[in-house]
Amino acid sequence: MATLRSFRPYRYNPALFPDLAPLVAPPYDVIGRAEQQALYERHPLNVVRLILSAEEDPYTTAARLWREWREERYIVQEPEPCLVFTRERFRVDGEWRERAGFYAAVRLEPFAVGIIRPHERTFSAPKEDRLRLLRACGANLSPVFFLYPDRESVLRELGAWSDQRKPDLVFHDALQTEHRVWFVRSPRLRRFVCEELAPVELIIADGHHRYETALAYSEERLRAGDNAPEAGHRFVLGYLTSMDDSGLVVLPTHRVLQEYARLDAFVQSLEQWFELQRYPLENAGGFFAALDKGAGRHCLGVGWRGTGELALAFLRDESALERFAGDADPSVRALDVTLLDRVVLQGLANIVPDEAARSGQLWYTHSDSEALEALRKGAAAVFFMRPPRMSDILAVCRAGQVMPQKSTYFYPKLLSGLLFQAVDEPVAHEEAEKLAQMAK
Repeated sequence: MATLRSFRPYRYNPALFPDLAPLVAPPYDVIGRAEQQALYERHPLNVVRLILSAEEDPYTTAARLWREWREERYIVQEPEPCLVFTRERFRVDGEWRERAGFYAAVRLEPFAVGIIRPHERTFSAPKEDRLRLLRACGANLSPVFFLYPDRESVLRELGAWSDQRKPDLVFHDALQTEHRVWFVRSPRLRRFVCEELAPVELIIADGHHRYETALAYSEERLRAGDNAPEAGHRFVLGYLTSMDDSGLVVLPTHRVLQEYARLDAFVQSLEQWFELQRYPLENAGGFFAALDKGAGRHCLGVGWRGTGELALAFLRDESALERFAGDADPSVRALDVTLLDRVVLQGLANIVPDEAARSGQLWYTHSDSEALEALRKGAAAVFFMRPPRMSDILAVCRAGQVMPQKSTYFYPKLLSGLLFQAVDEPVAHEEAEKLAQMAK
Protein backbone atom coordinates (compact mmCIF):
# COMPACT_ATOMS: atom_id res chain seq x y z
CA MET A 1 0.00 0.00 0.00
CA ALA A 2 1.22 3.48 -0.87
CA THR A 3 1.56 5.62 2.25
CA LEU A 4 0.96 9.34 1.85
CA ARG A 5 1.08 11.88 4.63
CA SER A 6 0.16 15.50 5.06
CA PHE A 7 3.29 17.44 6.00
CA ARG A 8 4.51 20.84 7.09
CA PRO A 9 6.51 22.03 4.10
CA TYR A 10 9.03 24.82 4.14
CA ARG A 11 8.62 27.53 1.52
CA TYR A 12 9.83 31.00 0.65
CA ASN A 13 8.22 33.46 3.06
CA PRO A 14 5.10 34.75 1.26
CA ALA A 15 5.20 37.98 3.28
CA LEU A 16 8.60 38.77 1.77
CA PHE A 17 8.26 37.08 -1.62
CA PRO A 18 4.71 37.23 -3.00
CA ASP A 19 6.08 36.38 -6.48
CA LEU A 20 8.14 33.19 -6.67
CA ALA A 21 9.25 33.68 -10.27
CA PRO A 22 12.73 35.08 -9.43
CA LEU A 23 13.36 32.35 -6.84
CA VAL A 24 12.45 29.06 -8.54
CA ALA A 25 14.53 27.00 -10.95
CA PRO A 26 14.25 23.92 -13.16
CA PRO A 27 15.54 20.58 -11.82
CA TYR A 28 19.30 20.66 -11.28
CA ASP A 29 20.02 18.06 -13.98
CA VAL A 30 18.66 20.19 -16.83
CA ILE A 31 20.49 23.38 -15.81
CA GLY A 32 23.52 24.18 -17.97
CA ARG A 33 26.35 26.54 -17.07
CA ALA A 34 24.76 29.55 -18.79
CA GLU A 35 21.39 29.02 -17.11
CA GLN A 36 23.07 28.46 -13.75
CA GLN A 37 24.75 31.84 -14.07
CA ALA A 38 21.50 33.47 -15.18
CA LEU A 39 19.68 32.04 -12.15
CA TYR A 40 22.46 33.31 -9.87
CA GLU A 41 21.96 36.77 -11.32
CA ARG A 42 18.16 36.61 -11.20
CA HIS A 43 17.99 36.77 -7.41
CA PRO A 44 20.48 36.34 -4.52
CA LEU A 45 18.08 33.84 -2.92
CA ASN A 46 17.35 31.78 -6.01
CA VAL A 47 17.09 28.09 -5.17
CA VAL A 48 19.87 27.25 -7.63
CA ARG A 49 22.30 28.25 -4.85
CA LEU A 50 20.98 25.27 -2.90
CA ILE A 51 20.44 22.63 -5.58
CA LEU A 52 23.37 23.44 -7.88
CA SER A 53 25.84 25.68 -6.11
CA ALA A 54 28.68 27.14 -8.16
CA GLU A 55 30.88 27.47 -5.07
CA GLU A 56 34.07 25.49 -4.50
CA ASP A 57 32.43 23.40 -1.76
CA PRO A 58 28.82 23.19 -3.00
CA TYR A 59 27.50 20.92 -0.24
CA THR A 60 28.82 22.93 2.70
CA THR A 61 27.68 26.14 1.02
CA ALA A 62 24.18 24.79 0.41
CA ALA A 63 23.91 23.59 4.02
CA ARG A 64 24.99 27.00 5.32
CA LEU A 65 22.50 28.86 3.12
CA TRP A 66 19.68 26.45 3.99
CA ARG A 67 20.32 27.14 7.67
CA GLU A 68 20.77 30.90 7.29
CA TRP A 69 17.74 31.42 5.05
CA ARG A 70 15.54 29.74 7.66
CA GLU A 71 17.13 31.68 10.52
CA GLU A 72 16.52 34.94 8.63
CA ARG A 73 12.98 33.74 7.84
CA TYR A 74 13.49 34.01 4.12
CA ILE A 75 12.23 30.41 4.21
CA VAL A 76 9.48 29.52 6.69
CA GLN A 77 7.60 26.40 7.69
CA GLU A 78 3.85 25.99 7.31
CA PRO A 79 2.27 26.06 10.79
CA GLU A 80 -0.17 23.21 10.10
CA PRO A 81 0.06 19.90 8.23
CA CYS A 82 -1.32 20.14 4.71
CA LEU A 83 -1.33 18.81 1.20
CA VAL A 84 -0.50 21.26 -1.59
CA PHE A 85 -2.67 21.27 -4.73
CA THR A 86 -1.37 22.88 -7.93
CA ARG A 87 -2.64 23.70 -11.38
CA GLU A 88 -0.08 24.45 -14.07
CA ARG A 89 -1.31 26.11 -17.26
CA PHE A 90 1.12 25.91 -20.15
CA ARG A 91 1.34 26.00 -23.93
CA VAL A 92 2.52 23.06 -26.03
CA ASP A 93 2.16 22.56 -29.80
CA GLY A 94 0.22 25.80 -29.96
CA GLU A 95 -2.45 24.64 -27.50
CA TRP A 96 -3.07 25.57 -23.88
CA ARG A 97 -3.05 22.66 -21.45
CA GLU A 98 -3.49 22.40 -17.69
CA ARG A 99 -1.95 19.77 -15.43
CA ALA A 100 -3.35 19.21 -11.96
CA GLY A 101 -1.50 17.47 -9.15
CA PHE A 102 -0.64 17.69 -5.49
CA TYR A 103 2.33 17.51 -3.14
CA ALA A 104 2.53 15.15 -0.17
CA ALA A 105 5.08 13.27 1.90
CA VAL A 106 5.44 9.83 0.26
CA ARG A 107 6.77 6.93 2.32
CA LEU A 108 9.90 5.46 0.76
CA GLU A 109 9.71 1.81 -0.27
CA PRO A 110 12.34 -0.44 -1.87
CA PHE A 111 11.47 -1.17 -5.49
CA ALA A 112 11.37 -4.91 -4.75
CA VAL A 113 8.25 -4.39 -2.62
CA GLY A 114 6.31 -3.38 -5.75
CA ILE A 115 4.53 -0.36 -4.26
CA ILE A 116 6.72 2.24 -5.97
CA ARG A 117 8.04 1.40 -9.42
CA PRO A 118 10.77 3.01 -11.53
CA HIS A 119 10.66 3.23 -15.30
CA GLU A 120 14.28 4.09 -16.06
CA ARG A 121 17.69 3.08 -14.77
CA THR A 122 19.94 5.34 -12.74
CA PHE A 123 23.66 6.04 -12.54
CA SER A 124 25.99 6.11 -9.56
CA ALA A 125 27.59 9.55 -10.02
CA PRO A 126 24.36 11.62 -9.83
CA LYS A 127 23.17 9.57 -6.86
CA GLU A 128 26.41 10.17 -4.95
CA ASP A 129 26.17 13.90 -5.70
CA ARG A 130 22.57 14.15 -4.48
CA LEU A 131 23.32 11.99 -1.42
CA ARG A 132 26.09 14.35 -0.33
CA LEU A 133 23.69 17.28 -0.70
CA LEU A 134 20.95 15.50 1.26
CA ARG A 135 23.35 14.62 4.08
CA ALA A 136 24.56 18.23 4.23
CA CYS A 137 21.16 19.94 4.23
CA GLY A 138 18.89 17.34 5.78
CA ALA A 139 16.11 18.31 3.38
CA ASN A 140 14.44 17.35 0.12
CA LEU A 141 15.13 20.47 -1.92
CA SER A 142 13.33 19.20 -5.04
CA PRO A 143 10.34 16.88 -5.49
CA VAL A 144 10.01 13.44 -7.04
CA PHE A 145 7.31 13.24 -9.73
CA PHE A 146 4.93 10.29 -9.22
CA LEU A 147 2.09 8.95 -11.37
CA TYR A 148 -0.78 6.80 -10.21
CA PRO A 149 -3.27 4.82 -12.34
CA ASP A 150 -7.04 5.29 -12.13
CA ARG A 151 -8.45 7.09 -9.03
CA GLU A 152 -9.79 10.04 -11.05
CA SER A 153 -11.82 11.01 -7.98
CA VAL A 154 -8.74 12.40 -6.23
CA LEU A 155 -8.06 15.24 -8.66
CA ARG A 156 -11.79 15.75 -9.16
CA GLU A 157 -12.30 16.33 -5.42
CA LEU A 158 -9.25 18.56 -5.12
CA GLY A 159 -10.30 20.49 -8.20
CA ALA A 160 -13.84 21.04 -6.93
CA TRP A 161 -12.47 22.19 -3.58
CA SER A 162 -10.04 24.64 -5.23
CA ASP A 163 -12.76 26.04 -7.51
CA GLN A 164 -14.42 27.51 -4.41
CA ARG A 165 -11.29 29.32 -3.22
CA LYS A 166 -8.73 31.79 -4.43
CA PRO A 167 -5.27 30.26 -4.80
CA ASP A 168 -2.78 30.97 -2.04
CA LEU A 169 -0.09 31.64 -4.61
CA VAL A 170 -0.01 32.55 -8.32
CA PHE A 171 3.09 33.15 -10.44
CA HIS A 172 4.49 32.64 -13.93
CA ASP A 173 7.85 30.93 -14.38
CA ALA A 174 10.54 31.66 -16.99
CA LEU A 175 8.70 29.53 -19.60
CA GLN A 176 5.48 31.46 -18.90
CA THR A 177 3.79 28.49 -17.28
CA GLU A 178 1.16 29.77 -14.87
CA HIS A 179 1.30 28.14 -11.44
CA ARG A 180 -1.70 28.31 -9.09
CA VAL A 181 -1.16 26.83 -5.65
CA TRP A 182 -3.56 25.96 -2.81
CA PHE A 183 -2.57 24.76 0.67
CA VAL A 184 -5.10 22.06 1.57
CA ARG A 185 -5.64 22.06 5.33
CA SER A 186 -9.09 20.44 5.40
CA PRO A 187 -8.78 17.23 7.49
CA ARG A 188 -11.65 15.61 5.58
CA LEU A 189 -10.13 16.25 2.16
CA ARG A 190 -6.63 15.27 3.22
CA ARG A 191 -7.92 12.04 4.71
CA PHE A 192 -9.88 11.28 1.53
CA VAL A 193 -6.84 11.80 -0.71
CA CYS A 194 -4.48 9.66 1.39
CA GLU A 195 -7.00 6.85 1.84
CA GLU A 196 -8.11 6.84 -1.80
CA LEU A 197 -4.54 6.38 -3.02
CA ALA A 198 -3.48 3.87 -0.36
CA PRO A 199 -4.28 0.78 -2.52
CA VAL A 200 -2.49 1.98 -5.66
CA GLU A 201 1.03 1.59 -6.97
CA LEU A 202 3.05 4.71 -7.74
CA ILE A 203 5.18 5.10 -10.86
CA ILE A 204 8.19 7.42 -10.77
CA ALA A 205 7.83 9.72 -13.76
CA ASP A 206 10.83 11.94 -13.03
CA GLY A 207 13.36 12.14 -10.23
CA HIS A 208 14.64 8.55 -10.13
CA HIS A 209 18.04 9.66 -8.82
CA ARG A 210 16.41 11.77 -6.10
CA TYR A 211 14.19 8.88 -5.04
CA GLU A 212 17.03 6.35 -4.84
CA THR A 213 19.15 8.93 -3.01
CA ALA A 214 16.39 9.48 -0.44
CA LEU A 215 16.05 5.72 0.00
CA ALA A 216 19.81 5.30 0.50
CA TYR A 217 19.85 8.13 3.05
CA SER A 218 16.92 6.61 4.94
CA GLU A 219 18.71 3.26 5.08
CA GLU A 220 21.76 5.03 6.54
CA ARG A 221 19.60 6.60 9.23
CA LEU A 222 17.90 3.29 10.02
CA ARG A 223 21.28 1.60 10.45
CA ALA A 224 22.20 4.40 12.86
CA GLY A 225 19.15 3.57 14.98
CA ASP A 226 16.78 6.32 13.82
CA ASN A 227 13.85 3.99 13.25
CA ALA A 228 10.79 5.93 14.42
CA PRO A 229 7.82 5.01 12.18
CA GLU A 230 7.11 8.63 11.20
CA ALA A 231 10.74 9.78 10.98
CA GLY A 232 11.14 12.36 8.25
CA HIS A 233 13.87 10.41 6.49
CA ARG A 234 11.35 7.62 5.77
CA PHE A 235 9.48 9.98 3.42
CA VAL A 236 10.29 11.94 0.29
CA LEU A 237 8.75 15.13 -1.06
CA GLY A 238 6.43 13.93 -3.82
CA TYR A 239 4.28 15.48 -6.53
CA LEU A 240 1.48 13.16 -7.64
CA THR A 241 -0.86 13.23 -10.60
CA SER A 242 -3.06 10.75 -12.41
CA MET A 243 -1.88 8.91 -15.51
CA ASP A 244 -5.31 9.82 -16.90
CA ASP A 245 -5.05 13.56 -16.28
CA SER A 246 -5.80 15.39 -19.52
CA GLY A 247 -2.93 17.79 -18.88
CA LEU A 248 -0.27 15.10 -18.52
CA VAL A 249 2.11 15.67 -21.44
CA VAL A 250 5.02 13.50 -22.55
CA LEU A 251 7.12 15.09 -25.27
CA PRO A 252 8.91 13.02 -27.90
CA THR A 253 12.68 12.73 -27.67
CA HIS A 254 14.16 12.91 -31.17
CA ARG A 255 17.71 11.73 -31.90
CA VAL A 256 20.17 13.69 -34.05
CA LEU A 257 23.09 11.71 -35.45
CA GLN A 258 25.53 14.49 -36.19
CA GLU A 259 28.13 12.52 -38.14
CA TYR A 260 28.28 8.98 -39.50
CA ALA A 261 30.92 7.75 -41.95
CA ARG A 262 28.92 4.84 -43.47
CA LEU A 263 25.69 6.68 -44.15
CA ASP A 264 25.05 5.19 -47.62
CA ALA A 265 25.45 1.62 -46.37
CA PHE A 266 23.26 2.38 -43.38
CA VAL A 267 20.46 3.73 -45.60
CA GLN A 268 20.64 0.59 -47.75
CA SER A 269 20.25 -1.57 -44.63
CA LEU A 270 17.37 0.60 -43.47
CA GLU A 271 15.57 0.12 -46.79
CA GLN A 272 16.14 -3.64 -46.55
CA TRP A 273 14.63 -4.00 -43.08
CA PHE A 274 11.99 -1.25 -43.18
CA GLU A 275 9.14 -0.15 -45.39
CA LEU A 276 9.68 3.57 -45.98
CA GLN A 277 6.85 6.00 -46.68
CA ARG A 278 8.50 9.16 -48.02
CA TYR A 279 7.49 12.79 -47.61
CA PRO A 280 9.17 15.88 -49.07
CA LEU A 281 10.85 17.98 -46.41
CA GLU A 282 8.48 20.80 -47.34
CA ASN A 283 5.56 18.65 -46.13
CA ALA A 284 6.90 18.20 -42.61
CA GLY A 285 3.43 18.89 -41.21
CA GLY A 286 1.94 15.93 -43.07
CA PHE A 287 4.89 13.78 -42.02
CA PHE A 288 4.42 14.53 -38.31
CA ALA A 289 0.66 13.99 -38.53
CA ALA A 290 1.25 10.56 -40.07
CA LEU A 291 3.94 9.76 -37.50
CA ASP A 292 1.52 10.49 -34.67
CA LYS A 293 -1.02 8.07 -36.13
CA GLY A 294 1.55 5.37 -36.84
CA ALA A 295 -1.07 2.98 -38.22
CA GLY A 296 -0.98 1.01 -34.95
CA ARG A 297 2.44 -0.42 -35.78
CA HIS A 298 6.01 -0.08 -34.62
CA CYS A 299 7.01 3.16 -36.28
CA LEU A 300 9.64 5.86 -36.27
CA GLY A 301 10.50 8.77 -38.51
CA VAL A 302 13.82 9.30 -40.21
CA GLY A 303 15.56 11.80 -42.43
CA TRP A 304 19.11 11.74 -43.70
CA ARG A 305 21.55 14.14 -45.30
CA GLY A 306 21.22 15.17 -48.91
CA THR A 307 17.78 13.80 -49.85
CA GLY A 308 15.35 16.59 -48.99
CA GLU A 309 13.01 13.90 -47.73
CA LEU A 310 11.55 12.52 -44.54
CA ALA A 311 10.27 8.98 -44.17
CA LEU A 312 8.10 6.90 -41.89
CA ALA A 313 9.89 3.62 -41.20
CA PHE A 314 7.75 0.52 -40.56
CA LEU A 315 9.51 -2.72 -39.71
CA ARG A 316 8.95 -5.25 -42.50
CA ASP A 317 9.36 -8.29 -40.27
CA GLU A 318 8.79 -8.25 -36.51
CA SER A 319 11.29 -11.10 -36.18
CA ALA A 320 14.00 -8.42 -36.39
CA LEU A 321 13.11 -7.51 -32.82
CA GLU A 322 13.76 -11.10 -31.77
CA ARG A 323 17.09 -11.03 -33.57
CA PHE A 324 18.34 -7.70 -32.22
CA ALA A 325 16.38 -7.39 -28.95
CA GLY A 326 15.49 -10.96 -28.09
CA ASP A 327 16.81 -10.58 -24.55
CA ALA A 328 14.38 -7.73 -23.80
CA ASP A 329 11.10 -8.27 -22.00
CA PRO A 330 8.05 -8.17 -24.32
CA SER A 331 6.89 -4.95 -22.65
CA VAL A 332 10.20 -3.30 -23.61
CA ARG A 333 10.27 -4.79 -27.12
CA ALA A 334 6.88 -3.16 -27.73
CA LEU A 335 8.42 0.33 -27.45
CA ASP A 336 9.35 2.41 -30.48
CA VAL A 337 12.51 3.51 -28.67
CA THR A 338 13.63 -0.14 -28.45
CA LEU A 339 13.14 -0.43 -32.20
CA LEU A 340 15.41 2.58 -32.66
CA ASP A 341 18.07 1.76 -30.06
CA ARG A 342 18.38 -1.99 -30.57
CA VAL A 343 17.46 -2.56 -34.23
CA VAL A 344 18.37 0.68 -36.03
CA LEU A 345 21.27 2.15 -34.06
CA GLN A 346 22.94 -0.91 -32.54
CA GLY A 347 21.83 -3.54 -35.06
CA LEU A 348 22.14 -1.71 -38.39
CA ALA A 349 24.47 1.21 -37.64
CA ASN A 350 26.65 -0.42 -34.96
CA ILE A 351 26.19 2.61 -32.72
CA VAL A 352 25.85 2.30 -28.94
CA PRO A 353 23.52 5.20 -28.03
CA ASP A 354 25.01 5.98 -24.60
CA GLU A 355 28.57 6.05 -25.97
CA ALA A 356 27.57 8.14 -28.99
CA ALA A 357 25.78 10.63 -26.74
CA ARG A 358 28.83 10.99 -24.48
CA SER A 359 31.07 11.68 -27.48
CA GLY A 360 28.68 14.23 -28.99
CA GLN A 361 28.01 12.12 -32.08
CA LEU A 362 24.39 11.70 -30.98
CA TRP A 363 22.27 14.33 -29.25
CA TYR A 364 18.65 14.72 -28.24
CA THR A 365 15.91 17.29 -28.69
CA HIS A 366 12.23 17.46 -27.77
CA SER A 367 11.54 20.05 -30.46
CA ASP A 368 10.28 19.04 -33.90
CA SER A 369 11.57 22.29 -35.39
CA GLU A 370 15.02 21.93 -33.82
CA ALA A 371 15.32 18.39 -35.18
CA LEU A 372 14.30 19.54 -38.67
CA GLU A 373 16.75 22.45 -38.51
CA ALA A 374 19.57 20.05 -37.58
CA LEU A 375 18.77 18.01 -40.69
CA ARG A 376 18.72 21.10 -42.90
CA LYS A 377 22.09 22.16 -41.49
CA GLY A 378 23.73 18.88 -42.45
CA ALA A 379 23.29 16.35 -39.67
CA ALA A 380 23.93 12.84 -40.98
CA ALA A 381 20.52 11.57 -39.87
CA VAL A 382 17.65 12.50 -37.60
CA PHE A 383 15.30 10.00 -35.98
CA PHE A 384 11.86 11.33 -35.09
CA MET A 385 10.07 9.59 -32.23
CA ARG A 386 6.53 9.37 -30.91
CA PRO A 387 6.18 9.78 -27.14
CA PRO A 388 5.35 6.54 -25.32
CA ARG A 389 1.76 5.99 -24.25
CA MET A 390 0.89 5.83 -20.56
CA SER A 391 -0.18 2.21 -21.07
CA ASP A 392 3.30 1.38 -22.41
CA ILE A 393 4.98 2.93 -19.37
CA LEU A 394 2.67 1.11 -16.99
CA ALA A 395 3.24 -2.24 -18.75
CA VAL A 396 7.02 -1.87 -18.47
CA CYS A 397 6.84 -0.95 -14.79
CA ARG A 398 4.47 -3.79 -13.91
CA ALA A 399 6.79 -6.22 -15.65
CA GLY A 400 9.57 -5.06 -13.33
CA GLN A 401 11.52 -3.64 -16.27
CA VAL A 402 12.94 -0.23 -17.15
CA MET A 403 12.76 1.70 -20.39
CA PRO A 404 15.80 2.69 -22.46
CA GLN A 405 17.43 6.02 -21.64
CA LYS A 406 15.74 9.14 -22.99
CA SER A 407 12.39 7.39 -23.42
CA THR A 408 10.24 9.93 -21.59
CA TYR A 409 10.19 13.67 -21.06
CA PHE A 410 7.29 14.85 -18.92
CA TYR A 411 6.47 18.49 -19.62
CA PRO A 412 6.61 20.87 -17.93
CA LYS A 413 9.34 19.82 -15.53
CA LEU A 414 8.57 20.31 -11.85
CA LEU A 415 10.13 23.42 -10.37
CA SER A 416 12.62 23.44 -7.53
CA GLY A 417 11.92 26.12 -4.93
CA LEU A 418 8.16 25.85 -4.60
CA LEU A 419 8.32 23.58 -1.52
CA PHE A 420 10.95 21.93 0.66
CA GLN A 421 10.68 19.03 3.10
CA ALA A 422 13.01 18.59 6.08
CA VAL A 423 14.04 14.96 6.57
CA ASP A 424 15.51 15.56 10.02
CA GLU A 425 12.04 16.37 11.41
CA PRO A 426 9.28 13.78 11.91
CA VAL A 427 6.22 13.69 9.73
CA ALA A 428 3.64 14.53 12.42
CA HIS A 429 2.48 11.17 13.80
CA GLU A 430 -0.07 12.96 15.96
CA GLU A 431 -1.70 14.19 12.78
CA ALA A 432 -1.88 10.65 11.42
CA GLU A 433 -3.56 9.47 14.62
CA LYS A 434 -6.00 12.38 14.56
CA LEU A 435 -7.03 11.59 10.99
CA ALA A 436 -7.46 7.93 11.87
CA GLN A 437 -9.73 8.85 14.78
CA MET A 438 -11.83 11.09 12.56
CA ALA A 439 -12.25 8.25 10.07
CA LYS A 440 -13.91 6.02 12.69
